[in-house]
Amino acid sequence: MINRSLLVLVLLAAIGFLLAPIIVVVAASFSGGAVMSFPPKDFTTHWYSEIPQSFYDAIWVSFVVAAGCAAMSVLVGVPAALALRRGRFPGRGLLSAVCLSPLMVPALVTGVALFQCSLVLWDLTGIGLGGTLAGVMLGHLTFGVPFVIRAVIAGHAQFDLSLEEAAGSLGASALRTFALVTLPILRPSIVSGAVLAFAMSFDDVPIALFMGGGSATTLPVQIFTTVQFDLSGDVMAVASVVIVLSLLVIVALSRIAGTDLFFGSKQ
Repeated sequence: MINRSLLVLVLLAAIGFLLAPIIVVVAASFSGGAVMSFPPKDFTTHWYSEIPQSFYDAIWVSFVVAAGCAAMSVLVGVPAALALRRGRFPGRGLLSAVCLSPLMVPALVTGVALFQCSLVLWDLTGIGLGGTLAGVMLGHLTFGVPFVIRAVIAGHAQFDLSLEEAAGSLGASALRTFALVTLPILRPSIVSGAVLAFAMSFDDVPIALFMGGGSATTLPVQIFTTVQFDLSGDVMAVASVVIVLSLLVIVALSRIAGTDLFFGSKQ
């Protein structure tokens, strides 16, 4: 009984620790003071009407970049993972390490390296990636693709190749077997990798700070540059809007298909 009570207390403490920042941010967005304060001394909702248009533009940029990063990470990462898992060629182990190495490099270092590469590309070809959506998206692929590769390789560990052989023996072409057998089995791994790529891209600051700017400013960068000079409640209101939108997506996903079914943990 004591052990059970202790376990419940530890669980509640962990949940409280995780939810505390969210509660503080949402509560501070209703503070009536000129600057952020917690607990709020006065209750007001006017900060939500004071959110600058630049924040809404930044939310849209972050969504477009994150969605593009997730999609391209899947298109590149799935074939790469299958090649690394099934291929038999010299240097496969080294190539696998190279594909996963960006996960071990600090994002700040990656951002500086990408910025330098963009300058070299401009000098050689006149193509400028800095300050563009394409530049930020390509920068985020440096960690998006490794996330998908890692997830698919892990999911492929339990893959039964005899299922593909059975499909082939029944007359299915290689493409049909891949679409109807391989992809459905690997769907949970692919989805989890894509979700990680989307979340990391939406949350990134260092790479977006070096590769973005202007009309390609993402929400984290917009918030980062704003809080250096301003701690008013509109920043907390923007953060609260993002939290609510995230919760609505999760609830909608659960209502439509169920999160267990969507991620493949339930058949």
